[in-house]
Amino acid sequence: MNEAASTPSSSTGHRERLRARFLADDASVIAEVELLELLLTYAIPRRDVRPLAESLLAKFGSAKEVLAAASGDLEKVSGIKESSVALLKLAHRLSMVGAACPVTPVSSPETSEEPSAIEPETQVHTPPTEKSSSLRPASKAPSDPKPSKKSDPPKLQVSNGYLLEPAQNAQVISFVAEQTSARKIGRSQIVEATGLSDRQIESLASVATALGLVVPRTQLLTPWGMLVHKHDLFLDSPVTLEFCHFLGAGRPRNLVWFKIFNELLASGKPTDQPGWSMWLREKLAGQYSESSLIKHIAEEVRFILDAYTIKNFKKLNLLIETPDKTIALRRYTALLPLTLAAMIYWVGDEHEARLVSFSELQAEPGSPGRIFGLDASSLRQMVEVLHQKGWIRYEVRHGLDQIRLIDGFQPLEFLAAAYENREPEIQSKPHEPEPLLL
Repeated sequence: MNEAASTPSSSTGHRERLRARFLADDASVIAEVELLELLLTYAIPRRDVRPLAESLLAKFGSAKEVLAAASGDLEKVSGIKESSVALLKLAHRLSMVGAACPVTPVSSPETSEEPSAIEPETQVHTPPTEKSSSLRPASKAPSDPKPSKKSDPPKLQVSNGYLLEPAQNAQVISFVAEQTSARKIGRSQIVEATGLSDRQIESLASVATALGLVVPRTQLLTPWGMLVHKHDLFLDSPVTLEFCHFLGAGRPRNLVWFKIFNELLASGKPTDQPGWSMWLREKLAGQYSESSLIKHIAEEVRFILDAYTIKNFKKLNLLIETPDKTIALRRYTALLPLTLAAMIYWVGDEHEARLVSFSELQAEPGSPGRIFGLDASSLRQMVEVLHQKGWIRYEVRHGLDQIRLIDGFQPLEFLAAAYENREPEIQSKPHEPEPLLL
């Protein structure tokens, strides 16, 4: 079926508004998914393309990676036809015109049928400003000034068949924190120090990476991991659990975790545990072998349900289990103001922007509103509290619905203030954000 021959959409006005905002030089406050949606409308003129734009971002991680993806990998996404592939590749080629260096073909972020569960892929992030600390983050070339938090390919296996174990996680983090001069810590070193098996360490490192606590491959602590080590080693505090949920469920890299909270639970249709697995297998069919989907999805679903209904994340009371064993997402209205502020500034850093649209916080995949089950009214009240405290500027007049970030505030400072029960402080270098992850 030709893409243009789909059922006429009722969203013509939405497309026109998107185009008008873009042409009015207002692209800085348009969400990435909306920019990709606008681009796709030129290949698919009579269909709602928002779900397709969301699927592309969920698979590849960012609009930049969507444009850079190989044609064959784009065609694997349900709903993408030849005309859409041609438009996306044309946009990528045009973006490279005039580059100082020759254009090198970019391979797909998903290079094998079964991504390795042994070591998470390396993320490249800007190191924090040197401060007095007993913890040493991974070093990095100073020529890369911006963190790249969305470039990692999706990872089917996060738990590797194990469950969330805060006590063992504390063992690993404590040992890693003591290696103040290390540039990389091998798994064999952690095995020897903790007495845990290599397979357990592999799982613990993978889960800690998903929660943003550990730098992939190096096994060193991220700045966020250092903060958790200092204040909440056993992952008990609401600050830790809220922000770890934001990172775990909010990043497309954690594939099953992300899809469960951003698509399955966000749909509002309660489903039991076998239903979760079946839904995920259908969603990911063709991207992995059937044997991998059957085995690994069941393991990941078990890990998430155990973490949120038995282990530490149960304290958030996010999941409701009915008598017939179906599971739904509960609206979480207890979100701490300082933690929410950290999330908002995190989103700003992700987009390298000082303006964040309200829709990016409420409805976008990975947003606080989506993964905490918050409707627009509830989230808006929370944002207004932050505005009243002077931590953000919430602009709703003259047709605006956006949050302006204040120079000098950093996500890590809001989290530190939450742990220490104090007001956040403006940092001395307002234009050099200190990342939570490396």
